[in-house]
Amino acid sequence: MGYDSQNNLSVGTKLRPVLETVELLGYKPIKDNLSVPNRVGCYFWYDEKDYKSWSGVNLDVYKNEGLITIEIGSRISGSYWDLTHQNKTLRLMRDLFGGHFSTSFGRNRYWRLDDPPPSPVSSGCYLARWHFHNAQAKAHIYLMTRKLEGEITREKSTGLEFMDEMNPRLLSNNLLIPYVIAIWEEYFRSTFAVAIKYVDNRDSVLKKIRLNNAQLKQIAEKQKPIEQIISECFSFQRPSLITQNFKMLDNNIDIAAALRKPYRSRKLTLYDSIEALVEGRNDFVHTGKMDLTLYDRELERHLVDIVEAIDRAYGVMGSCFDFIPIHDY
Repeated sequence: MGYDSQNNLSVGTKLRPVLETVELLGYKPIKDNLSVPNRVGCYFWYDEKDYKSWSGVNLDVYKNEGLITIEIGSRISGSYWDLTHQNKTLRLMRDLFGGHFSTSFGRNRYWRLDDPPPSPVSSGCYLARWHFHNAQAKAHIYLMTRKLEGEITREKSTGLEFMDEMNPRLLSNNLLIPYVIAIWEEYFRSTFAVAIKYVDNRDSVLKKIRLNNAQLKQIAEKQKPIEQIISECFSFQRPSLITQNFKMLDNNIDIAAALRKPYRSRKLTLYDSIEALVEGRNDFVHTGKMDLTLYDRELERHLVDIVEAIDRAYGVMGSCFDFIPIHDY
């Protein structure tokens, strides 16, 4: 499901100027290794500047019996700017080569842009949250599709530690925690990179970083945005460190305060429970020590807690940078 449209160019249109125009519009040729009848060009447009694109725009050129057709599409999750570029492509192709275009709104009717464009910081923070959403879905798919068999695969403790240590369910659940913490950390690292770009107070961060030769090379060769490279110099596992890092940029970005607010009448706050989860993750990764209480119900609780904590942090960013968080993924 997405925004699909089509240009039908005038009879007699030459292929070469069409392909040149497509590339002048910023589309890059790609190879999808699909054999599609009559397709003579496959392209993709994506604008990373100020986090404009969310899913980009696909464009395919077809030639059949001398007639050239262009199919353009973007996902339903596309951004304001993705859809704007699709409209621009439809208009320019018709103006230069004649014919007509069509969308779901009809012949020569453009896609409607009902909402104003998001600010760059809003767009960047949304992308970080969206990428986390997609990544954590993989954990849920894994849990839904895994098959653990045999009597030893129990769903509750035997009361004997040496027996529980042999339970494949516990090992499987413990193995999933490092992945969950990795995508948690990547969310905050990506959000931090956005904040660096749009705050005035960067000096406190720049004073603390020490770039190695590999990172300097990445900057020189423009392999990564400099803000991303800077964010990689900090740890974003523990809530305490996350809070400390963001407060370097702006004292109002108080992640800890958001995570310490009451949650489901629990005595233990999200802040403390995630700190403990990270501690357990480190024990498992570095020593192989498993959490023998991590049965499916407990694991699901941790997954829900992580999402709630990230949504609270996302809300803090919205408050500090004056945007409404987007939760439509």
